[in-house]
Amino acid sequence: MVQPMIHVSMIKYIIVASTLFGVFACSPTKQAPSADRSSENEKRELLDPSHVSAPKGTTTTEVPNVPFTMLGGGTDHHHRAKVPGPVQLPDIAAIFHTGDRVFASPVIGPDGTCYIGSVDGTFNALNTNGVLRWSFVCDEPIFSTAAVSQSGIVYVGCDDDTLRAFTTDGILRFTYRTTHDLDSSPVISKDGVIYFGGDGLHAISSGGNRQWKGLLNAHANSAPAIRKDGSIVIASQDYRIYAFDKDGNGLWAYGAGTPLYGSPAILSNDGVIFGTSGGQIIRLTPNGGLNWKQDIGGAVRGGIAVSAAQTSIYAGAENGNIVSLDAKTGKVLWTVHTGGAVRATPMLDSEGRLYVGSWDHHLYAIDSELGKVLWRMDMGAQIDSTAAIAYGQKLIVGTDSGDVYILEGR
Repeated sequence: MVQPMIHVSMIKYIIVASTLFGVFACSPTKQAPSADRSSENEKRELLDPSHVSAPKGTTTTEVPNVPFTMLGGGTDHHHRAKVPGPVQLPDIAAIFHTGDRVFASPVIGPDGTCYIGSVDGTFNALNTNGVLRWSFVCDEPIFSTAAVSQSGIVYVGCDDDTLRAFTTDGILRFTYRTTHDLDSSPVISKDGVIYFGGDGLHAISSGGNRQWKGLLNAHANSAPAIRKDGSIVIASQDYRIYAFDKDGNGLWAYGAGTPLYGSPAILSNDGVIFGTSGGQIIRLTPNGGLNWKQDIGGAVRGGIAVSAAQTSIYAGAENGNIVSLDAKTGKVLWTVHTGGAVRATPMLDSEGRLYVGSWDHHLYAIDSELGKVLWRMDMGAQIDSTAAIAYGQKLIVGTDSGDVYILEGR
């Protein structure tokens, strides 16, 4: 996974783009996406993405590709489940052991299978009782959270620069190669296109064929988010959040003044909310202008949870706080302090309970309206993985000990 540092080469790209547009890339002002890049081939690719071929991968037949689940539950990344989670301190129903830290978040397919990757390079399909159905081993760590179609096709990235597609039985359908670590989580649009970040914003078909690639000035481990109008928004470590239309044309870019790692959330009016490593939550208008900005005192590495009425949002920060903000004004509504950094994204259940893990080794359940801790559970290790909520008041979460816990409500 790309580490949070600024390389000399990235600074060079930022300065070049700044010179071209008369504004420094770190400035928190609206900017147009840059059309100038470091090579003539890249310029030609932006104008005609089909001109430059992708690194060698494999392709297969196209299939219907209706989205089922992905990071944050959908293409808007609201991190809100349709079922209730545990009301009281849950029991440990099962533990699945991987060989290294579990950073990726679990997702649950149409048949109830749980899919989750590990830093040990394994991508695992688990039954709801924690028994392994199948596993695929990559040569590098997996930080990417999988996306699953209604037909059960599973898409996931690996830091060996490859996106892979699997059937529900673990059969490899295709591989799509890039030139950077692929720790971005893929999303599936309603028209079946698969989008993900890395060395740019990629759009591919259900058979693994490239449709286009939008160029960024740095690596993106953010998952793309898709708006109602079909445009795609993605955050980048070059301090910017970008919007592209569904044909790959740049619409706008906003400079946040600090590297961006978490995935944006999309509101019903196509406004965009995201956190920054500078400790701010920012809401943008649909056209990329600043709506509001709120400092919460700690870097935000995860995404944003959005209430059902879209009146409140929730985020975790590296200062150990879990915060709720008014979605309209950015006003802080409440703060819950934990004993360690919070890098996981809070997950809402259907009843308004919020579940999130901390580096203090605890998994928290919080009343999202009052900011009251309902219970907390010692998981024995730091938690980076965002919890998934399954039928039967189950929670599934990975920990930095390499364990995937299946917790069951009483």
